[in-house]
Amino acid sequence: MKEKIAVLGPEGTFSHQAAKNIYGPDSGLSQNDNNIVFYKTIHDVFDAVERDECGKGVVPIENSLGGSVGFTLDALLEYGLKIEAEEIIPVVHFLLGARDTKKSDIRYLYAHTQAYSQCEKYIRKNLPNAKILETTSNGESARLASAKGRTLGKQEYAAIAPEIAAEIYNLDILDKSIQDSQYNVTKFVVISKSGTKPSGHDRTSITVYPQVDRPGLLHEILGYFKNENLNLSKVESRPSKGKLGDYIFYIDFNGHVGEKSSQNVIRALEKVAFVKILGSYRRRY
Repeated sequence: MKEKIAVLGPEGTFSHQAAKNIYGPDSGLSQNDNNIVFYKTIHDVFDAVERDECGKGVVPIENSLGGSVGFTLDALLEYGLKIEAEEIIPVVHFLLGARDTKKSDIRYLYAHTQAYSQCEKYIRKNLPNAKILETTSNGESARLASAKGRTLGKQEYAAIAPEIAAEIYNLDILDKSIQDSQYNVTKFVVISKSGTKPSGHDRTSITVYPQVDRPGLLHEILGYFKNENLNLSKVESRPSKGKLGDYIFYIDFNGHVGEKSSQNVIRALEKVAFVKILGSYRRRY
């Protein structure tokens, strides 16, 4: 029996595409395969893995334009799960409509808020008179456009969604790559209860919550990585949700937690801060 994968739903989203990319064509996964289980929220995905409803979960963690996904960062701190893999998905938006729909016929456009903002220039130029109908996800946009086409028999409805949604919801591709930026990508991570072995090309994610307060502390913390010749790929602060001005640092660095240099850094950090290891995994960039 194949392992169940918890994915931020619904079907036809970039999270769905990420899951299929991660597990590949030989994994047996498809849009109709019950090994993929869709959940409403990122915390629901973490809950499913924590409770062993699913062996792994796939969630977005960072977008090249919009920055980090706060819900995922918070959940990584809250739950006792590990990042075991990462996947980079180009954000390519498609204009989808029911069969025989023409762009000139479109009066209503279903779009998630983020998708709309990422395609705003295209919409203003090509669909200036279309009424924007906000949805909760890209998959929901496609589902609604498909449902309206079937029930009303009109080709006035369209959706902005990834290509995967066209097949799932039986929609035609009216235009492709309509996003304003060609450099928009989203990073997804696989979460599980398992650790990973060093591959020689790894990244480690940790949180650092300082327990002392003195001038130059952040400089001192970053110096630990320099001393071990470990390259940092991300440093981000988020409120601890305690007192004002109290922050937790999320740090990504090249290397595996099982390697001596990484262990030296973590021991040094633990003298001044609470450290949580979020996972070591093979890096994709």
